[in-house]
Amino acid sequence: MEQKLMTVTQVSRELGVSARMLRYYEKEGLIAPCRREGYAYRLYGPEAVGRLRQILLLRRLRLSLGEIKGILEDPTALEAIRVFEEKRKELHAEREALEAIGDLLGELVEALKSRCWLPAGPALLEDKGLTEKTAAFAPPNLLTQEERVKKMEKLKRTQEAAGLTDVRIVHLPAAAVAAARYVGPEPENHAGRMIAGFARENRLWDTGSTMRLYGFNSPSPPPEGGGYGYEFWLTIPEDMEVPPPLVKKRFPGGTYAAHCIQMGDFHEWARLSRWVEESPLYEAAGSGTPEDMFGGLEEHLNYYDLIRGMPEGEPEVSQVDLLLPVKPR
Repeated sequence: MEQKLMTVTQVSRELGVSARMLRYYEKEGLIAPCRREGYAYRLYGPEAVGRLRQILLLRRLRLSLGEIKGILEDPTALEAIRVFEEKRKELHAEREALEAIGDLLGELVEALKSRCWLPAGPALLEDKGLTEKTAAFAPPNLLTQEERVKKMEKLKRTQEAAGLTDVRIVHLPAAAVAAARYVGPEPENHAGRMIAGFARENRLWDTGSTMRLYGFNSPSPPPEGGGYGYEFWLTIPEDMEVPPPLVKKRFPGGTYAAHCIQMGDFHEWARLSRWVEESPLYEAAGSGTPEDMFGGLEEHLNYYDLIRGMPEGEPEVSQVDLLLPVKPR
């Protein structure tokens, strides 16, 4: 009996994973497509689809691709046990961080209730910060100074597990860009090949262009899965002409919260969004819609060197900066 084979589009719709993610999983050796004679596109058999379901499940459990690969390549359960135990420890640390934050908030509430004459609002957190302020007006029946110090040390050790610690605030300069957009199956691949062909034909690396490559969903995949599009912007010299089907556009630049990921870790968008929501200094400044990721961008890093070193095809980018537009609060 012939095995049922699925196309990239069918797998994307059924499992809710983009063509770009599939391609990256293939590059990392996590899944292997097959080819049918006379058919140009990649196909996936039941074994590959089943393996992909396992990968997606493990990703939802916050496992890295390296950890997942180790588990899938181990014929025993030993590697899975080791990784799962480590992940349990991380989650325990995250839970401790949240409990410590809750305890400190409780202290502050009790202190305010017992000293109703204290100033509220921003004045409460001036000078040396929350800990010393809390210690200064805490009633005797609350935690001792030693206990409070221990809690703060515990919080410092464990809060990193609850959120991102490597977010940078960057300013992207305005620039002329060549835009390539494709809507349909594997839109990132199609648009990526369009941009790569344009860059090589014009030898952009010899023009003085910074060759920064940004991308975003256009439009984003619907919640129920299905077709979507992707658009790339490649920075070019101001006076360069852009032939169709590419379009010359103006990237206005701006201030962004940036978080670097390995290609494939696009679930990190949610964590970066949470970081911006919780930031005391910055707030979201995107003016877009869900269709275009609210103005968010994915910068494919080191495109300059990658395109020069690959005479044909689309360069394989391994690192991506997730970029969310922000402004000072």
